[in-house]
Amino acid sequence: MADLEQFRAETRAWLEENCPPSMRTPMVEEEVVWGGRNQKFVNPESKVWLDRMVAKGWTAPAWPKEYGGGGLSKGEAIILDQEMKRINARSPLASFGIWMLGPVLLEYANEEQKKKFLPDIVAGKTRWCQGYSEPGAGSDLASLQTKCEDKGDHWLINGSKIWTSYANHADWIFCLVRTDFTKKHEGISFVLFDMTTQGVETRPILLISGSSPFCETFFTDVKVPKDQLVGTPGKGWDIAKRLLQYER
Repeated sequence: MADLEQFRAETRAWLEENCPPSMRTPMVEEEVVWGGRNQKFVNPESKVWLDRMVAKGWTAPAWPKEYGGGGLSKGEAIILDQEMKRINARSPLASFGIWMLGPVLLEYANEEQKKKFLPDIVAGKTRWCQGYSEPGAGSDLASLQTKCEDKGDHWLINGSKIWTSYANHADWIFCLVRTDFTKKHEGISFVLFDMTTQGVETRPILLISGSSPFCETFFTDVKVPKDQLVGTPGKGWDIAKRLLQYER
């Protein structure tokens, strides 16, 4: 208990010294930091705040330090959250990578994948989107048809996704694909790939309001390195269900 109280005192002092004044005001939509290759900081103090929190590993405070996280215990992470709320500190980074993908990579990815992807998620260097729903696979997600063929030295993906939030702004996608058409749930795999890969196309879905975060995403002969499939072929449904427990 004494250790936690010391941690609280140190955390409070650090936040008071390092959280810029404008980062203690209510978030406004245009200043949300999603990270990624094309991030532009409307408010310069947003970058200052992000850089300082990344240096502490506090964008993902409970993740292991070896992957860029803060390595905090559950109790310490709760205290950090409490102390940030005490001064109305903004979250430094909005990230599907932190909220959804990262936790399942920690659980299912191999060591090479963890080292490749997790530090950039923590640092806000990569913006991710989620490729789950398809035009014919919404409520029955396991009926998805996006095809992923084993071509020996790579996977070849053909198909499409719909309602992919912010796909037109994302750097990478975590995507459910079908590697076996003879099985339903056991034929699904979980792959990661760069949205700039040849054959990837996004089209924003415009709602009545004139805009929306949603996109259609098309894959035409998209080549994905073999080492970017998480877990083993056919186990993607297990990962997908686990990820949805983290979705917010």
